[in-house]
Amino acid sequence: MRRGTALLLLCLALAASPARAGGIDCAKAKTAVEKTICAEPHLVEADAAVAEAFGEAVAASPDPSSVRAEQRAWLATRNACPDAACLGQRLAERRAALTAAAAGAAKALWDERAALQARLHWPKDCEDSFRETFAAAPGGPGLPLRDAGVERHALGDGRTLYLVQCDQAAYQGVYAAMETGPGDGAARLLRFPTADADGGRIIRREDDSLVGDMQFNDANNTLTVLTKARGVGDCGSYAVYGFDAAGKPAARELRARECPKKAGPYLPPERWPLVGR
Repeated sequence: MRRGTALLLLCLALAASPARAGGIDCAKAKTAVEKTICAEPHLVEADAAVAEAFGEAVAASPDPSSVRAEQRAWLATRNACPDAACLGQRLAERRAALTAAAAGAAKALWDERAALQARLHWPKDCEDSFRETFAAAPGGPGLPLRDAGVERHALGDGRTLYLVQCDQAAYQGVYAAMETGPGDGAARLLRFPTADADGGRIIRREDDSLVGDMQFNDANNTLTVLTKARGVGDCGSYAVYGFDAAGKPAARELRARECPKKAGPYLPPERWPLVGR
């Protein structure tokens, strides 16, 4: 569950980051305010910084529309500036406000996760990996934190399944699954039967972590896990799990396919060879 290389994280951070608005396009500047900004390199840089901070605040906010509305109101204030000094002040103030808003949203998510961790006690190495991946640190980039990384799903009879993200690989996540019963009893870490195709063999085991894309079906309380062996998703493993009355997972379908050496028609995971139930 450990973090990958710094290069991989950097690529993921760039891919996951909100689209960066570059600020004013000075080649198309028309208004007096736009022309004033474009005439001063430090104002062009400040405007680009505000655009980047705005993108981060929108991505981090639980209410992006309110951030956009505030930005529109601020633009009216900025456009009322009579000179470069006023524009510099307005841009600096807005960047600071947007940065604080994004930081506040991130802190709320970390606080939410910390409260859940104190209740569920998922494995320490899971939490360490998550923090290394998503918390910005001097040693490397942190991926943007969009949510607390914990999904909740009702299993019935007062039982709840928690899918806790531990890490993020290039095209899929790593998760621990915790289950709680009725009342305030302790949570337990679930183990899942898995199967992989390797060198013509099927390798079976029980894992206490899940790697892949998770889909929970609330209608029938099943969890589907697609584990890609490569990004195109034409090989790997595909599993469908149900849960008994005690919350224990059981495989309803286990499918696995080795990566073909030659490209061919795409075969959906639901049609990969069935290797177990």
